[in-house]
Amino acid sequence: MRFEAASARVIVDFTNGACFMFPARALEGLQDATAQQLAEVELLGETGLHWESLDVDYTISGLMNGIFGSRIFMEAQRKGGQSRSPAKAAASRANGAKGGRPRKIP
Repeated sequence: MRFEAASARVIVDFTNGACFMFPARALEGLQDATAQQLAEVELLGETGLHWESLDVDYTISGLMNGIFGSRIFMEAQRKGGQSRSPAKAAASRANGAKGGRPRKIP
């Protein structure tokens, strides 16, 4: 396992020749880490990843299942573009008053 600074990804190499890679800063607790801190990743047991200086641990199986943080962190990552600001709500109401989106003409 290693951190590749050029792509900012952690790469886990398996004994069968397969590998799994992920963007290190996509994980909760690693977003603001330096490249040097990310490179300090260690194998924890046989199936875990550990960053001692950051006090961050993840299981390889969890990462492979797309678990990159707590439930709250993961939900916040999915809500991109779904702003509920007063300005967006007002624009939506104004658009609806005009009949909504124009229909596509085939």
